[in-house]
Amino acid sequence: MPVKLLNQQVAYEHGGNPFKGLHRWYSRKPLSFSRASVLASLLPEDISLDEFEYLLGLHPELEGLKPDANLRLYKVPPGYFRVGKVHDYCERVWGNRNPTVLDAFAGGGSIPFEAARYGLNVLASDLNPVAVVTMKAAMEYPVKFGPDLQVDIDRWVKWVGDEAEKRLAEFFPSTPKSEEVVQNYLWAHTVVCPSCQSVAPLSPNWWLSKTSNYAGKGQARKVTSDWYAVKPIPNLTEKRVDFELIKGKKGKGTTIKTDEGEYNPDDYTTVSRGVGRCPSCGNIIEDEVIKSQAQSVGLGHQLYAVAYKKGKSSLEFRLPNQFDLDGYQKVLNIFLKNIKNIEIIPIIDIPHGQETERLFSIGIDSWNKLFNPRQLLTLVTYVEIINEAKELIRAEYEPEKVEAICTYLALVLDRCVDMNCRLANWDSSRAGSKRASAQHSLNLMWNYPEINGASELWYWCADAFVSEYRSLCELFGTKAQSLSLPGILETEPKSIKIDAASADSLYHIADKSVDAVITDPPYYATIQYAELSDFFYVWMKRTLGDIFPELFWSEL
Repeated sequence: MPVKLLNQQVAYEHGGNPFKGLHRWYSRKPLSFSRASVLASLLPEDISLDEFEYLLGLHPELEGLKPDANLRLYKVPPGYFRVGKVHDYCERVWGNRNPTVLDAFAGGGSIPFEAARYGLNVLASDLNPVAVVTMKAAMEYPVKFGPDLQVDIDRWVKWVGDEAEKRLAEFFPSTPKSEEVVQNYLWAHTVVCPSCQSVAPLSPNWWLSKTSNYAGKGQARKVTSDWYAVKPIPNLTEKRVDFELIKGKKGKGTTIKTDEGEYNPDDYTTVSRGVGRCPSCGNIIEDEVIKSQAQSVGLGHQLYAVAYKKGKSSLEFRLPNQFDLDGYQKVLNIFLKNIKNIEIIPIIDIPHGQETERLFSIGIDSWNKLFNPRQLLTLVTYVEIINEAKELIRAEYEPEKVEAICTYLALVLDRCVDMNCRLANWDSSRAGSKRASAQHSLNLMWNYPEINGASELWYWCADAFVSEYRSLCELFGTKAQSLSLPGILETEPKSIKIDAASADSLYHIADKSVDAVITDPPYYATIQYAELSDFFYVWMKRTLGDIFPELFWSEL
């Protein structure tokens, strides 16, 4: 096994692999090693290392192509000759040119994906419905419909986005006579200080933006743009904390240079390791006090900054104005009064578990509480519109294509859920939101971003998703107007079958129908897959429950 070469290829996959980006799955295996695992399991034991590397795709020069020092193995679908040689070897070893490969712990689907790229019969299953839907979107539909489906996906993604913008605009008002388009609202959770009774916003730092620019290969990044932060200003009369916007060039270390001197936002931290500090009186707010308030009345929310753009300009920041506050207040006045009457809101108890237990300690015991009221309204509106779109789609397309288009709309929604919740994080180093699932945990953030749900969130998530569907088709090598895989004859049997099943109960698979079991099972309880994916399950059920009733029959 060419481990050194494969390790190099794995490094190339970070951040650029559309298979990983389609939908979040925890501990998805690299495609390069998955491909090697498939071939090593199927090819003769006496095959030479050079031949093995060629069949992997590491030596394009052997197919008459130019050697490529920047070869990205995961990007290159196996060509006609390599697929044919693999099939020849399989016939010699297995008596079948297209042996059937089973992965019963398929998860994110890396092993089945690579097996499918070589034209093998693929059986993939997982107990988790989120994993099953993700695999269908990553493998089954790109092979079945190819890049031609892109037009239909684009059409319905736009339809949902246009409808959402019309219905949500009143809750995300623009400042009159201003060209700005709000991108993000930055919130801090709050508690009441037990010493001075002032509302204390909690944040590990008050940075908004400290971005740097690429300066060329091998050179250090340069800071050319202004840095932004806010400074908490106690308002003792009103028993609250106001903010001052700080803007300037980079100072010494990680400070902002201002007319009054250097300002370091890290010096004004109001929470660290779960222990708070009141900006008004300096009193320490113990961890037990914060948790007690969170469990009894819930943490509060204070809007402390707004990120916006004017035209194609770079991101700028300002303090919240009355229009921002009024838009949020309208949600509280209208939406919250009827929240219990809206069935699609996931007011569902969070099960107790290793990962979810920490949520209970801060007063979050149902899935709807992972969102502030306006985030929740935004997502519920998206669900309503997607469900309306499904009826229109059903009237126009055959059932299999309905299933595919609706699945991709649901995956865009899941990306919105991931980016727009109280678990998401604001990354000041790139002045952008980081998704909640970036870590293998469910952690509430003391300060969090809310993306403009009317004009930005859906389109931003959809743009990233749509480009990844196109790239997925390219990974398979499918072309427009053609559903065949390169190097795999139309007449040869090939299939990808994805099922929801436990690995210890594979009754849906006929006896003696599997040639090779190739899998990478979970390592004990290192990652709590079920608990983490429930975060997405409750939303998938609301968009795909009627598409896949066999997957989403349980409330949770």
